[in-house]
Amino acid sequence: MNYKKIKLNLENPLSFWSHFSGEERFYWYDRQKEQLIIGAERLCAVKNQTNEYPYLFHTQSFFEGEMRAPWQNMGGETLAFKHYYVKTSHESLYLTCTEPVTIEPKKVLEVTHSLTQMEDDFEEWARLFNQIQESFKAGESQKIVASREIDFTSSQDFCIESILHKLSKNNPNCFIFAYQKGEKTFLGASPEVLVQKADDEILSYALAGTISKTEINAAERLLNDPKNQFEHHIVIDKIKAQLLKKTSQVTVEETGLMELKNVYHLRTLLHAKDHSTSLTEWGVHLHPTPALGGEPSDYALNFLRHHEHHERGLYAAPLGIIDGQGNGTLVVGIRSALIEGKTLRAYVGCGIVPYSDVRDEFNETKVKLKTILEAL
Repeated sequence: MNYKKIKLNLENPLSFWSHFSGEERFYWYDRQKEQLIIGAERLCAVKNQTNEYPYLFHTQSFFEGEMRAPWQNMGGETLAFKHYYVKTSHESLYLTCTEPVTIEPKKVLEVTHSLTQMEDDFEEWARLFNQIQESFKAGESQKIVASREIDFTSSQDFCIESILHKLSKNNPNCFIFAYQKGEKTFLGASPEVLVQKADDEILSYALAGTISKTEINAAERLLNDPKNQFEHHIVIDKIKAQLLKKTSQVTVEETGLMELKNVYHLRTLLHAKDHSTSLTEWGVHLHPTPALGGEPSDYALNFLRHHEHHERGLYAAPLGIIDGQGNGTLVVGIRSALIEGKTLRAYVGCGIVPYSDVRDEFNETKVKLKTILEAL
């Protein structure tokens, strides 16, 4: 596929996003690499890895199989687009395989939305928490990651450009993403890399264990907290075991802290060497880690299918960018929301282990919810 390269430097890159209003499109901002990619107008879904396209946007659903409302026909594909805007520290390009369009510059929008939360879901959370604790007592699992779907309405349609701008401004250590199809947009600011591929270099994050930055001596407490260390090491052990199924070369770094706007997380980087597995294959192989599903994985997934009353869809599932050489990054779609018109469904979760407290874990999800609320 032949893509024309046109120099285009937009002061507000969201002008490119706005131009294709109503079209299928994605937004990807890698803060680590300072790389912004926006794709617009679906060209095709790609089944096998190919170097025909400059970038592919990949999404998986959290659970295999058809998704229930409100996620029908949303994601689960690897997509090429007709138009791309790519901005890095050394270049700013418009790529297109069709006739170029003229992008009119637009000012950055900052909209304050008036929100109404539909209902308090603590009783539902407590029900789910108690069912998880029963599974621990029966010896059926070590950890299950519970999630909440919190519904909000706005007095006006949600302004996607404003939300993306604020997510980027507020979350310097995160990957900012959005995917719009039809009237629905899934967006968020994820701190968690599921898998990153650079030729034969493979990287994955173990990210589990959380404390609010408002706590006294928060960083030190998190590093020395037995409950969070236990939860974190379940994730390390499982990712390492999964990596070793495809390669014999795995290195585990020392556990440290990841600092975000409102929380600290425990984070451990795992490195591997592999020549033969594609990025999307790695995504399928590693998903879900115990940071998103639980352990044992099969039991946790079956439990969540039957006991969580909402569909996870793309929440906590792999999504990201693949370049023409097959390299790229898949994060997990956390700190995220699904938007349609005046309705926003925010998704947050946390890992439950035998030592967990129902109110503490609920409060942890409220702190994580700030990522979305502060962008509104």
